[in-house]
Amino acid sequence: MEIHGTYEEYFGLSATPFGRDIPVTELMKNQQWNELAGRLLHVAKSSGFGLFTGETGTGKTTALRRMAAELDKNRFRLLYVYDSDLTPRNFYVETLHQLGYKAKFYRGDAKRQLTKALNEIAQVGQIPVIVVDEAHLLSHEMLEETRFLLNMEMDSKSSCSLILVGQTELRSKLKLQIHQAIGIVRK
Repeated sequence: MEIHGTYEEYFGLSATPFGRDIPVTELMKNQQWNELAGRLLHVAKSSGFGLFTGETGTGKTTALRRMAAELDKNRFRLLYVYDSDLTPRNFYVETLHQLGYKAKFYRGDAKRQLTKALNEIAQVGQIPVIVVDEAHLLSHEMLEETRFLLNMEMDSKSSCSLILVGQTELRSKLKLQIHQAIGIVRK
């Protein structure tokens, strides 16, 4: 059978089905999606730590798009970081850039600068939500650095919500004793 015109014209479609650019409002929502969205929103609201893993192509980043769309922009400040070779310095540069700051050169100075910026956001009543996508690629050094984002005032509060998203190997990596201080990973 020979098809003339576009795929969409032939089948009478108004848009390409299953494209990556589907608006969040048009995504199919079922019980699992609602449960996931609820958990992600809970982590965001509680200034907590979340781990979201799944196989390639299961919709992790799409789920993040849904969460981002559902966050109240007046209450939350979403920072989305993805970098296959993320170092602590690059992390501070990227998050500060998204907040409108030029990062200081030295890592320690940039870390203090980010802490100050996150506290300023909290003082105006917003919760910073940092999402690190492709987190299964994070080095041991970068995973250790994430602990400091969640340890404020002698570990009595967090400066932000932190959500690590990646393939299932991230969960296995965090179960290693060397990463035990980052957080408890449940089955």
